[in-house]
Amino acid sequence: MSRGVNFAILTALISGIAVFINGIAVKLSDPVVYTLMKNSGALLFLVAIAFLFNEWHRFKGLSGKQLGYLVLIGLVGGSIPFALFFTGLKMSGAAMSSFIFRSLFVFAGVFGYLILKEKAEPKHFLAGFLILLGNVLLIPGEIAFGLGHLLVLGATALWALEYTVSRMLLKDLHPRVVMASRMLFGSAALLIFLGATGALAEVVLDAELLAWLALASILLTGFLVSWYTALKHLEVLKATSILATGGIVTAVLNLAFLGKVVTLTDAFGLGLILLGAAIMASISDLLSRVPVPVVR
Repeated sequence: MSRGVNFAILTALISGIAVFINGIAVKLSDPVVYTLMKNSGALLFLVAIAFLFNEWHRFKGLSGKQLGYLVLIGLVGGSIPFALFFTGLKMSGAAMSSFIFRSLFVFAGVFGYLILKEKAEPKHFLAGFLILLGNVLLIPGEIAFGLGHLLVLGATALWALEYTVSRMLLKDLHPRVVMASRMLFGSAALLIFLGATGALAEVVLDAELLAWLALASILLTGFLVSWYTALKHLEVLKATSILATGGIVTAVLNLAFLGKVVTLTDAFGLGLILLGAAIMASISDLLSRVPVPVVR
């Protein structure tokens, strides 16, 4: 469990940085084209990792049912929601989109119960309320909801479903099999869609876009490696709740690079998110098991 918590925290850090970076980079290209190029870059990095660690044997002997689920993960997690999310992000900006994405644990809790029979405890409802309230307090200005936000919400729900299915598969498969399949089948679906619509013919790559794409692909690769390792060891509700703390990282980056001021309300919101995530992950229980040296 502690291994899962550690990787979930690392994922939240990477996710917070990625939301900030993608909020800037997605404006330089068509959102779906940007998604395909970023995901393809991550797929290449994952292939390189497989070569480096000689892990090709992990991809052999998959049953037809497992392969079907992996294709589903590629569609539900690696293609459609990316297109929805980055289109919505380009239309609506990072602040509200980040809040909607951080509510992913709510959908994950529902899917986790329906598919995996993972049951939430009373403290988890309290933790979820604190996380949501904290993220609401981080939204600047009035809360608005438009088409772009609806697209982000749809993407968030699909990712929650994909994470739940992935958690089920990770009981028997290595995390890199799941993450590589997600990127492979997802990128293939996006390529077919863009080829059919003729959007690929309009792609213009310049040095600035390539630099952002390289950074985004590296971040996505780090996200995948840490996230699917966390999912293998943690219930989907706990993992996604810790992931919600990525909003803190995005807020800090907005402060440092975009000149946004952290108000007392923002600071209170950040504290609520941390408290909620700690309750959800049972951090106190973990700390109680840490051996303390006794000085005689």
